[in-house]
Amino acid sequence: MTNKSMLFAFLFAFSVGLLSCDSDATDPNEPLSAQVDFSTGQHGWTADFADYPVGQDDFYELESGYRALPAPLDTSQRALYISGNNHSDDLFMFWKGQIVGLAPNTRYRARFDVEFATRAPAGCIGVGGSPGESVWVKAGASRIEPESVDVGGFLQMNIDKGNQAIGGENALVIGDVANSQTCGQGQPQWELKQLTSGAETIEVTVDGDGRVWLLIGTDSGFEATTRLYFTLVLATFEPI
Repeated sequence: MTNKSMLFAFLFAFSVGLLSCDSDATDPNEPLSAQVDFSTGQHGWTADFADYPVGQDDFYELESGYRALPAPLDTSQRALYISGNNHSDDLFMFWKGQIVGLAPNTRYRARFDVEFATRAPAGCIGVGGSPGESVWVKAGASRIEPESVDVGGFLQMNIDKGNQAIGGENALVIGDVANSQTCGQGQPQWELKQLTSGAETIEVTVDGDGRVWLLIGTDSGFEATTRLYFTLVLATFEPI
């Protein structure tokens, strides 16, 4: 069984029902799951960056796009690419997208499963922190659109995503970007990695149209470049 097949098997066992991005399942008593497979399209998701000075995009080498996975992964598959050079020692890079079909004005507990491609080995020493274990992956949900906003010349998030290894009201830390390779043992290779929030959840209230925003990204303490390809996200919502 391939890595992707194993992940799908886990996700379907983990979730109660499947809520597509354009479905109409609105029973407020039923747990629902929204699965977004980026190999089938970008699905309206957009990238953004925070925790760095306004106007410094070029210096921070910020990049994003819908790109083919790198070899030795399946290069016929596309994913959400994001990259940045963390000069601020606190760069937050993320993708966001809106899902619909939840019960309007209902409060849910949300948990998350994410798959992405990373070439950061485990156990490396880097500037400010390690390229693997000091780049924390976050997943979250919000009633309002997550955005970076200018606060006195510095771009900060308009939601509470926490800081680095600590989560916030709107986002959970679900792991880091270190893959299965050990630092110094050969040339780093791209691998797919799967993370889950498990039983840990955040609470979110859906808007009057049954919509909610999801975000997936990284909060970095590694003061150099991080590159990732997000391939899949699944959010499971349990009514409170």
